[in-house]
Amino acid sequence: MIVMQVINQNVIQAAQYLLQRRFATLCKVISVTFLSEPDRRNIVLRLLLENKSDDIPASIILKQSLPEATDDDDKDAYSRFARDWAGLEFLSGVKQWHHNVPKFYGGNKEHRFILLEDLGLNHISLVDSLTLPNRAEAIAALNRFMMALGNFHAASFGHVSVYETILHNINEQAESIQDELDFMFNDLLPKLELANKSLGLTVTPEIIHEAQRIIKSLITPGAFTVLTHGDICPDNVFDHKDSQELQLIDFEWAVVRNALLDGTYLRMSMPTCWCAKAIPNEVIESLETIYRKELKRAIPAASDDLAYMTAYTEACGFWLLQQTVPLLNSVIDNDRVGSSGPTPENSLWKPEENNVRPRVLTRLQAFLEVASKNDQLPHLRKMAQDMLSAVKTRWSDVKPLEFYPAFLDRKP
Repeated sequence: MIVMQVINQNVIQAAQYLLQRRFATLCKVISVTFLSEPDRRNIVLRLLLENKSDDIPASIILKQSLPEATDDDDKDAYSRFARDWAGLEFLSGVKQWHHNVPKFYGGNKEHRFILLEDLGLNHISLVDSLTLPNRAEAIAALNRFMMALGNFHAASFGHVSVYETILHNINEQAESIQDELDFMFNDLLPKLELANKSLGLTVTPEIIHEAQRIIKSLITPGAFTVLTHGDICPDNVFDHKDSQELQLIDFEWAVVRNALLDGTYLRMSMPTCWCAKAIPNEVIESLETIYRKELKRAIPAASDDLAYMTAYTEACGFWLLQQTVPLLNSVIDNDRVGSSGPTPENSLWKPEENNVRPRVLTRLQAFLEVASKNDQLPHLRKMAQDMLSAVKTRWSDVKPLEFYPAFLDRKP
C-alpha cells in the first residue's frame, strides 16, 4: 500500500517567514521534496528556494518533529526536538575550525521544525565506507570523523552555558543535571544487580560505589565538559570524500557531559548504534590520536595523560553500565538479531547476522582491557572479568564482533 505524503502549507509559510527574517529579503519556496519515509518519527523536506541573492542558498532542509503514539505526554519527542534545535543553533554561534555541522537557519516551536543547511543530494555516511570492502577509504573517512568530533567538542568547551540557555528557551522542562543523575542511578544500578544475579555473581558495595562514581564524574561539570552528540553513529554523519569534509548531524540526543563519552565510541564498538562491528586496534589508536589532538585546541586537560586516561577509562565504564549490562540482561537466555538500517549498493553488511550477544562479549573485553591497561576501576574490572567468563561458558558458540567489512582482510 502506497502512503501519500501531504505537504502542510502552514509549515511552508512559516519556513518562508523564518528565511525572510534570516536573510532580510523576500524568500520564496518554489518546490518541496520529501526525503523521509512516511513511517519515520521526523518529516524531512528539501525546500528549493527562489534565489535572488548570493547569500540565499539554492535549497535548505526542513526537519519537523512529530508526536509519537507511544509518547503519551509528548515529552520525549519534544525534548529530542528541543535538543536538536539547541545543538545546531549553539554550534552555529561558536567558533568552528572546520565545517563540522550543518548551518542553522532557524526554528519554529508552533510547528516544531528547524531549518538547516542542505549538505547534498546523496547522504554518504560512514555506513558506506565501513560496509564496503575498501580499507583505505574507510580509514580516510574515519580520520575525517574523529577530526570533526574532536573539533566539535573543542569548539563547545567553555561555552556550554550558552547551549543550556538556548535549550531552556525552547524547552522549559529540559532535564537538570540532578534529574539526569537520579534517572541514571535508578535505571542503571538495578540492571547491574540483575545481570550479576542472573550470572550467579555477587554485587559488592565497592562495585556499586565505582559505578556511582563513574556516573557522577561523567555527568557533572568537570575538566572535559562539552556538548556531546550522544548518538554519534556511522549514519549520523554526512561525509564528503571530494572536499575532505564531514559534518555531524542529528543532535536529538545531544547533552552536556564529558567529551570522552563520544570519544570512546570506536573503542566500545559504537555503543548506541545498529551498525556495530569491530575496528582493528592499531586503527583505533591512530584515530584517537587525531581526536585528542583536536581536543587540545581548547581543553587543557587533554594534554594531561593521567586526566585524559582517567576520563577515557570512566567513559568506557559508563558504556559498560549503559549499553552492555542492559543488553546482557536482554539476551542472557536467548540471542536476538538487532535491527539494521539502510546500506549502500554492494554493501557486505549482513542484517541477518547482526546479533546482540557478540556486542556484549566485545564491550566487556574492551572495558576490561582499557581498565587493566590504565590500572583503574579495580572492582568493576573484576566484575567484568567474572561476567565475561560466565557468559563465555553459557554462550559457548558465540564469538566477539567481527571487523567491519572494510577491515575483513584481518581476523579479530
